[in-house]
Amino acid sequence: MTIRLATDADKQVIIALANNVYYSSEKEFWKEGYYRLNEQEFKHHISNNRLFVGEINQEIVGCVLMKQVDESTSSFSMLICHPNHRKKGIGKTLVNHVFKEAKSNNDNKMQLEILSPLNWIHTEKEFLKTWYTSLGFTLVKEVNFLDYYPTHDKYMKCPLLFSLYEKNLGN
Repeated sequence: MTIRLATDADKQVIIALANNVYYSSEKEFWKEGYYRLNEQEFKHHISNNRLFVGEINQEIVGCVLMKQVDESTSSFSMLICHPNHRKKGIGKTLVNHVFKEAKSNNDNKMQLEILSPLNWIHTEKEFLKTWYTSLGFTLVKEVNFLDYYPTHDKYMKCPLLFSLYEKNLGN
């Protein structure tokens, strides 16, 4: 798999992939009309050179968004793997890529957030929590989703919680 920065030419593929994957995995969270990624957000992400795509034979099979939290901390989100390419190590390869990028930027911490329902167990989210913990992340805090995105209330089917995880990169 090759990893590169996303370009405007990737827009339709990445937007469709992000919205399909997130709607499929989080359909119990969101009402009709909610989109994980729109064209304006995509353009913002590529203008910051922080949206990476994974390709196999020139086909986009995944992506990950990296952000700078502060002078020594990066975060990543929107880790997506095409459903036809799961269980092939694509997610782990993309995560390792953002670790490498963060270290080259002299960051010593990496953060991520997992969105989960507040009042019930979501099997896929529990799997992700276990997986990220196995990669060295630890739970730092949990925050009500509406504290970050109060205007998203109209799209929510249930109360949601952000779990913030952090990993020391050893720089």
